[in-house]
Amino acid sequence: MSDIYCEQIIPGKLEVDIIYETDLVMAFHHTKPYWEQHVVIIPKEHIESLSSYPNSIALNKDLFEAMQYVTKIFEDKYGACRISSNIGSYQSSKHLHWYVHWGDRLVQESETPKK
Repeated sequence: MSDIYCEQIIPGKLEVDIIYETDLVMAFHHTKPYWEQHVVIIPKEHIESLSSYPNSIALNKDLFEAMQYVTKIFEDKYGACRISSNIGSYQSSKHLHWYVHWGDRLVQESETPKK
């Protein structure tokens, strides 16, 4: 399975609208959003999923600061948001990532790939 984050986004081959970045994490608007507002938060190092997370203090700090920053923007602008992560066969890319989203779903479940 390809990893769009390691192969395209982190090295800058695919341009994304970055809204938060440190040496360890990146948050950006999804390139093909499933919801009206859809941001992706990723670690810059390859970690397959939450079930294989290394529990790094520095990475924990940066990921939670990114989540706090993005969710604050959503809450201030829209009044609410959701944050989620897929694990295992639910992952479209085997790279740990969280979605922060708000609004109506633009892509219906029947349109998403089944594993």
